[in-house]
Amino acid sequence: MESIINSSPVIVISRKIEKDFPVKYISNNVRQFGYTPEDFYSGQVKYADLIHPDDRKVVLKSLKYLNKQLPEFIQEYRVISRFGEVRYVEDRVRIKKYDEDNLHLEGTITDITEHKHNEMIKHQQKSHNGRSLTEISLDDVLGLLVTNAERIRDGLTCAVMLLDKEKKHICRVISPNLPAFYKEAMEGLEIGYGVCSGGTALYMGEHVIVENIEVHPYWAQHREIAKKAGLKASWAELIKSSTGEILGVFLMYFNFPNAPKKTCYEYLKANADLAAIEIEHRVVNETFRESDHKFKTIFNNINDQIYVSELNGNLIDVNKVVVDSLGYSKEFILKSSPMDIVPSWYVQRASELIKIIERDHKAMYEAAAICKDGSVIPLEINARMINYNGKKTVLSVARDITERKKAEKAKQLNESRLEALIKLNEMTGASLDEIAEFVKEEAVRLTDSNLGYIAFMNADETDLIMHSWSKTAMSECAISDKEFIYPVKDTGLWGEAIRQRKAIITNDYEAPSPLKKGYPEGHVKLTRHMNVPIFDGEHIVAVVGVGNKDEDYDESDVRQLTLLMQGMWKLIQRKQLIGALSKYSEELLKANTKLRSVNMIKAEFIEEYMNNGHDLLHSFDILDDETLNLLDDSQKEAISIMLNNSERLKLLVDAILYSDLQQSGRIEYSFEPVSIENVLSDVLLNQILLIDEKGLLLEKEIPNGLPPVKADKEKLKEMFVYLIHNAINLTPKGNSIGVDVADESDYLHVTITDTGEGMDKSLIPRLFYKMYQADESIARMFQGFESSLYICKDTVAAHNGNIWIESQRGLGSSFHVKIPKWVEGINT
Repeated sequence: MESIINSSPVIVISRKIEKDFPVKYISNNVRQFGYTPEDFYSGQVKYADLIHPDDRKVVLKSLKYLNKQLPEFIQEYRVISRFGEVRYVEDRVRIKKYDEDNLHLEGTITDITEHKHNEMIKHQQKSHNGRSLTEISLDDVLGLLVTNAERIRDGLTCAVMLLDKEKKHICRVISPNLPAFYKEAMEGLEIGYGVCSGGTALYMGEHVIVENIEVHPYWAQHREIAKKAGLKASWAELIKSSTGEILGVFLMYFNFPNAPKKTCYEYLKANADLAAIEIEHRVVNETFRESDHKFKTIFNNINDQIYVSELNGNLIDVNKVVVDSLGYSKEFILKSSPMDIVPSWYVQRASELIKIIERDHKAMYEAAAICKDGSVIPLEINARMINYNGKKTVLSVARDITERKKAEKAKQLNESRLEALIKLNEMTGASLDEIAEFVKEEAVRLTDSNLGYIAFMNADETDLIMHSWSKTAMSECAISDKEFIYPVKDTGLWGEAIRQRKAIITNDYEAPSPLKKGYPEGHVKLTRHMNVPIFDGEHIVAVVGVGNKDEDYDESDVRQLTLLMQGMWKLIQRKQLIGALSKYSEELLKANTKLRSVNMIKAEFIEEYMNNGHDLLHSFDILDDETLNLLDDSQKEAISIMLNNSERLKLLVDAILYSDLQQSGRIEYSFEPVSIENVLSDVLLNQILLIDEKGLLLEKEIPNGLPPVKADKEKLKEMFVYLIHNAINLTPKGNSIGVDVADESDYLHVTITDTGEGMDKSLIPRLFYKMYQADESIARMFQGFESSLYICKDTVAAHNGNIWIESQRGLGSSFHVKIPKWVEGINT
């Protein structure tokens, strides 16, 4: 889950309800504001430090009294990044109560700066001193754009410089907040290399970034006037028309030296694009008024779709872009009813929109057009009343917003995906069936599918075991006797994800394919299908499938299902570990109770014997030695159970902690020269009670003077504890275990052997999975392994070593570990 959070723009945060709201947890993607999680965890930065001073009082008060008013709420305010930028954020907060004295504010923070900026631009463009947009001069409109852009941070002044018709001189400088003397100095300058940032950008035809005006050669001729105006850095981005014509340049000046980050440059580009749109639309309108000839020239060459229609909706004219985009002939479009080329939902709104245009002489709204091939193009329409050939008509400039819609949908999908992962992570108390059911229905929803299923693999990856179908699939399926076990070798196209060990997308399921083997009558009809295998290490543990999406499946759907299923599998593994932990705890409790019962029987027996007047010290012959010995055996059995289960408990707790640390990326290694002799001695001393309790013979072959290995001593010690403990468990009472070390070239080779029953070769690879499945007899034999061998494999891999098992039924097992030696001068 953490990987998907850190790759998204949404920051996950948990704050304590204390002074300045110290941060308990914050996701790694807070780096977009220049901070790291460690800045908050160390206490160097409190959440209150981020909030803009003008907003701080209101925000902190809202957060402080949240639990007294609402369980959750949303607010927008400004924060200041580590780079000094002012950013707008949306803070979604809810109260999380752990106990009476432990309340946290948990939620998400999303950067909405660009959205707020565009919102302010649109708001101010709609109404400027009560006048319509067409009545506002171009300078005033661009002045609004400039002043709104300056709100991004303190110390920023923006400007627009326009080119003259000959494209040789700067004819106008539009900036309400630049000093008048500076604007006068810039206006009339001939563009060229080294003529400030703006003149150089216009001359070279590319953006210019000057991080420090005092030393940059572009400002050699005008450095003094920049200094007088208090300008220390200057970034310039070209303003281009939709045809690529350079109209001017958008500039950002800073009162301190400054280099742009990626987000800064995107913001600069966005403002230049807004200026280009306004200038170009203004040029279009002026051209229409100048002459019909110029109107037709622009009409057919502008990149946007242009429609001219009567007030009843009938089309009078369209430009070439409409014809090219929709695929119809111009004659067909002009003769068609509006219902033929627009969706029904737009037809229903058309009369209302015409009334708005007649009243306000303009309107901006979203619509769509139906192409000849049946596809639908989403459009943003800028419509206004014009006089066309002597009568009132509506001119609609339509811009294709397909990519914007895709981005909006992707953002919504990312939020839904994050929400699903958060919900899944919170399902710690749910049953395995409830978890699988939730994931299955979310898989269908988040991929816009109409059906889905989840199946689990058996240990040998030979059978696909259907867990369940989605509700929609079950309602459509007419098969009464449904199968639930599908041998992979007999499964058709569905089995390819297992055989090829990768996601398989089939966007035309009805097309002939040699991989298909058909499906029974009454089965759900499939038009599109995708199934994704889920891995635990190199082992496929489950398969999730979805089908009948209206659009084609793609790699985004694959990533979504993979993340969702991996989250499910990690949760299942954790529940299995906790279930085993509970099981061993119960066994430990039973053994403890039994031990107490045995002691109580002894005490009662002796007390009754003495109360009857017998002298216990001189009457041993009267006591039943066999009974007392039997009681001693019961005690020994109870103690043995307690020892074994306490060790299992420790291993399980270690496995759970290791799994949590691994998922959060917090496992760190500290390598140094380590004596393998000392490590093994410490481990064997730790296990000596279990060795003696089982009466095992320990055979050691550890030469003196072995060279050190390159290792993390504590993690190496933990690994050998697992391996030697497993060897003790697998060895029957009275047998022997062995620990040998050999010096082999660049490695030390440690071999740990047992004289147990051994195991089938087919089982060996599965023992290194995080969780493995086995039949009952095998499960009993290897009870206690749990996830220890997975941890061992992970630890050895981190040491650049190797681990493997050699075993044969009836002949015991050997666990082999190779660890690289410490090489002085290379490892230091």
